Amino acid sequence: MDLPLLSALFMLFALTMYVVLDGFDLGVGALLLAQRDERVRNRMVDAIAPTWDGNETWLIMAGITLFAGFPVAYGILLPAFYIPVIVMLLSLGLRGVSFEFRHNSTTSRRRWDAVFAGGSLVAGLAQGVIVGGLIRGVNVDRNAFAGSPFDTFSPFCILTAVTVVAGYATLGVGWLRLKGEDATRAFARTHERWIPLAFLVLTIITVLIAARVQPKLIAAWRDHRAALSFCLFAFTVCALGIAWLAGRNDVDDHVGFALALAMMLSGMMALGLSFFPNVVPFRISLWNAASNTASLGFVLIGALVATPVVLTYTGFAYWVFHGKTPAEGWY
Repeated sequence: MDLPLLSALFMLFALTMYVVLDGFDLGVGALLLAQRDERVRNRMVDAIAPTWDGNETWLIMAGITLFAGFPVAYGILLPAFYIPVIVMLLSLGLRGVSFEFRHNSTTSRRRWDAVFAGGSLVAGLAQGVIVGGLIRGVNVDRNAFAGSPFDTFSPFCILTAVTVVAGYATLGVGWLRLKGEDATRAFARTHERWIPLAFLVLTIITVLIAARVQPKLIAAWRDHRAALSFCLFAFTVCALGIAWLAGRNDVDDHVGFALALAMMLSGMMALGLSFFPNVVPFRISLWNAASNTASLGFVLIGALVATPVVLTYTGFAYWVFHGKTPAEGWY
């Protein structure tokens, strides 16, 4: 049994679950900046209130897998991304604090809305910077990080940061249309006309620049030409489909959100294929960075125990709070 491969696949699964589940609530949070009406902002926050605070579990599971299953990679990647990781964690914490304060405040709710939106935006940007740094490549010397923590703050990484936020916003407007009514749904439909297209354009620009920034991506394209072509095709069709469906009332709102999910899933699949078989992209393979058999076995046993619990909790939460968000909110 190839334990390093199984561990890497589980880590990719956990990261994908985080992007899918936390992506739309980060997107909704960032979209608060575009809404001036406090009543609509309340409805937007109500749409994510029952499910927003459990999604970081997947991020923790991915981090634990990297730490225990691939200690060499952990020792390289963490110093390389100290700054965006710390900024991301502080922003996620700030979101939690501001969410509770806005819920219990009547005089300064607008201020806490701005804090919640800012935390969502900065967290998404920090994650995008990390993605850009991984694509660009980390300086490694003798299985140790040999660069500077400031290497990630390049124009290319800023571009990937904006692209990731656009992806989260695409998920966010899809969720608001699915869960909202009246003004919230109208707000979502308005932004569905252009945000997915902006995400598509930004992604295409990012891919073209990435091929110049990281020449080894060309080899990955040759190795997985059919799969990566499918990802690009699906990504494009979904973006165009969302924009086209934004103006139609005769289509189930689930379709738009499903297409947004398909966009993110195809993007994650393309990243995974481009990086494979490396856990430190284009530098160290997952087998060379893997821990011993006992540690990998322990990680996978933990994953087998914890994953069904988290999936059950998540599914139960979405089942209990299914349907449109009530006008008075869930609470």
